[in-house]
Amino acid sequence: MTTSQKLNTLFAATLLALSGSALAAGTTSVTGGQVHFNGTVVDAACSVDEDSVDFNVDMGQVRTAKFAGADGKVAAGTAANQKRPFTIKLSDCDSSVSTNASITFSGNAPAAMPTALDNTAGAGSAVGIGIQLYDNVGKALGLGTASPAYTLINGENSLIFAADYISTGDTVKAGDVQATATFNVTYS
Repeated sequence: MTTSQKLNTLFAATLLALSGSALAAGTTSVTGGQVHFNGTVVDAACSVDEDSVDFNVDMGQVRTAKFAGADGKVAAGTAANQKRPFTIKLSDCDSSVSTNASITFSGNAPAAMPTALDNTAGAGSAVGIGIQLYDNVGKALGLGTASPAYTLINGENSLIFAADYISTGDTVKAGDVQATATFNVTYS
């Protein structure tokens, strides 16, 4: 065997040995985690867009003074007048199935203000404050009461609402505010 042949044989043997190590490393398997798939099949005129299934509305900050009248006293039912708009999107709508949709919000309400959402922030939460929901023309929506009907068009529909801070008693104290509403869509 010539020197060139010996070098080629040595080179081939080295490559074979290295490729075996590389192949062995490529077959290692570890548990990486789980993927959960969730969804709902509906028999309705539209489906609720995935961006509207669970979302947050940033209410921002408001001063306690916003809830006091001209006399400096707080009265239950005083809104902060800084409404935050939010949209519930309905997708893949077929107006031949239904021509209208209404939204009904539900959630925990304070005893003194059954139309508003209760502040559930817990420790360090604001006192005497809730969240009031409004329809697209600024009329307050009571919990458990359907909104006015929105006319559906084929395709995507955006149903516009708003939320605002509201005093639920005669005393307001600063702190965090959190509230959760669930909604149902009624087609007609």
